[in-house]
Amino acid sequence: MKTPALLEPRASALLDDYVADLAWSPDGARLAIAGGEGGVFLAMHSASKSLAIRQLGEHGMGALAVAWQPKGEIVASSGQDNAIALWDGASGAEQRRLRPAMAWTEHLAWSPDGTQLASAAGKVLSLWTPAGEPLHKFDAHAGAIAAIGWDKPGRDLAAATNGAMVIHRIEPPQYATRQYKWPAGCQTVSFSPNGRMVASGMQDGSLHFWYLSSSKDSQMRGYPGKVHLTSWSGDSRWLASNAGNDIVCWDFSGKGPEGSKPAQLSGHTERVECLAFQPGGAYLVSAGRDWRLTLWWPGKAKAAIDAHLTDSEPSCVRWSPDGRHVAVGERKGKLTVFELVKVG
Repeated sequence: MKTPALLEPRASALLDDYVADLAWSPDGARLAIAGGEGGVFLAMHSASKSLAIRQLGEHGMGALAVAWQPKGEIVASSGQDNAIALWDGASGAEQRRLRPAMAWTEHLAWSPDGTQLASAAGKVLSLWTPAGEPLHKFDAHAGAIAAIGWDKPGRDLAAATNGAMVIHRIEPPQYATRQYKWPAGCQTVSFSPNGRMVASGMQDGSLHFWYLSSSKDSQMRGYPGKVHLTSWSGDSRWLASNAGNDIVCWDFSGKGPEGSKPAQLSGHTERVECLAFQPGGAYLVSAGRDWRLTLWWPGKAKAAIDAHLTDSEPSCVRWSPDGRHVAVGERKGKLTVFELVKVG
C-alpha cells in the first residue's frame, strides 16, 4: 500500500528546560510551553527552520501545565508554586497570578468557547473567567483529580478521580453532578466528538466508556498495566489507548466494540508515553520511551506509515488546531514542529 502521508520536520529549537506541556494558539502560529524547571515560554512558528523562543516568566520549582484560550489570546499556566498565571499571548505580558489552593494546580482546560477556565488542584475543581475572576468552586472530590476535560458543546466538565468519573453540568447556578463509579482510579477523560460517550483509562488495566444517554458502562480488559492515554478520532469511530509498547484501537462503528477484537498497532520497542489523534482527521501520532515518533492510519494500515527518531525521550505531543502540524517536546528540551504532508 502506498503511504498516504508523512511527517516532515519543519522547525526546531532547544530550550534549557524540560518540556512539560505544550499548547497551540488558535491560529497555529505560536506555541506556549511549560518548562519542567519553571520557565513559561512562547515559540513563534514560521516557515524558517528555527523557532523563535522567548521566556514570558516562570513558576517557582517547576511549571506543570499550559493552556491556550480557544478563539483568544490568553495563555494560562500553572506550577509547583501553587499558582495559576495568565499571560497575553500577543504581547507576552503577565496579566494576573492566582493562588487558588494550597496544592499544585496540575490540570488546566479552557471551555470550547474560551469563556471559562477549569483548574484542578488536588481534590478541588474550580472555574475562572478569562480575567482570572472566580466563577465557581465545586465541592471537594472524594479523591485527587487525575485529569479533566470538556465535552464538545462545553456543557459538561468531567473529572477523573480515584473511584469515579465525575461529570458536572455547567448550567449555573445549579451545577448538577453525576458520577460513574468504578473501584479503581480513573486516569483520563475523553469525550467522544459525537457526544455519545465518555471514556477513561483505568489504574487497574482496563478501559471504560460510559454511554451518556443511558449511563451504561462498558469495559475492555486485558491491558498489561494502567491505561493512562486515550484519544478519539475526529469521526468518533476509533478510540486509541496505550498498552505497554503497543497501541490498542477500538472500533466504534456498526454495533460498537463490545465482543470485537481491537486493532493492535505495534512498532514501538518501549512503552508508549504520548498518543493523539489528528483534530478532525484520521491520523494518529504516538511517541515512546524508545525515542520514536510514529504516524499511524488506523483502519487503513496495520503498520506505521512514518516514523522519526527524536534526540531524547519525547515528553509531549500536540497537534495544531487545523491538524496540519505536530509539535513534539522532549525531556532534554528540544522542541520540533513537523508538518503532515499528503503523498500523491
